[in-house]
Amino acid sequence: MTALALQTIDVNGIDIAYLACGEGPLVLCLHGFPDSAYSFEGMLETLAGEGYRAVAPFLRGYYPSGLAPDDDYSIPAVARDILGLVDLLGGGKASIIGHDWGGFTAYTAANMAPEKIQRIVVMAVPHMHVTAINWQQLKKSWYVMLFQLPWLPERLVARDNFAFIDQLYRDWSPNWDAQYFKLEPVKRALAIAGGLTAALGYYRAMIRGSKAEHRKIMERQTSVPALWIVGTADGSVGIEQFSGIEAAFTDSFDIMKVEGAGHFVHREARQQVENKIVDFFST
Repeated sequence: MTALALQTIDVNGIDIAYLACGEGPLVLCLHGFPDSAYSFEGMLETLAGEGYRAVAPFLRGYYPSGLAPDDDYSIPAVARDILGLVDLLGGGKASIIGHDWGGFTAYTAANMAPEKIQRIVVMAVPHMHVTAINWQQLKKSWYVMLFQLPWLPERLVARDNFAFIDQLYRDWSPNWDAQYFKLEPVKRALAIAGGLTAALGYYRAMIRGSKAEHRKIMERQTSVPALWIVGTADGSVGIEQFSGIEAAFTDSFDIMKVEGAGHFVHREARQQVENKIVDFFST
């Protein structure tokens, strides 16, 4: 097993912590909500064994990374952090694997600087170029509207040792055994002063703080080779959200649908997902 090292680097005035192992071309693995870089431990080891330098940063606002000094948790701001890591750790070139918010960040970074991003893998979220919100999806996304409220979501989510987070995992990945959730690092990050508000800030920036220039970047077609991986039993994002997604790309595109997997598809079907990613990177 390859040893993982926890390191910190200054990016855009924020101390970004990251797990790293291996040597070779840089691959960044980006987590979402409610999650942390530790969810990629297995994938980092697999990628390192395949000859890559595998790095999983804790996104801005997620302990042990620092809070955003300007409270900017918009996806383009997070993407600028990732592009900074590409320059600092990869010499200006990298591939990106992203889950949830990390997935939005992965293709946004590719849209902002395609010359720096060689390939992207996005898991469990659609591409905004073709997203079509329907009533079924609105019901699944009830928490997004809840998180737009001031102060109340912080109280609800933190209550009873973040029982809200346990319930989200059960709802989003209904076929996954709860003994594998391993939520201690997630809850620890949310419990740090300002941590929960930062995590909810991603949702507030996307909806309440939405800006036209941000939407324009995220709705643009993506011009680097892309792989999408989705679970057919995702309780957060309906499988219908990926219909017609191929229209969002001008380079090669592939999608893998993992039968019975939920939102945390890279952990629920680890072997299947990692094999697909390794093949994608090697072709």
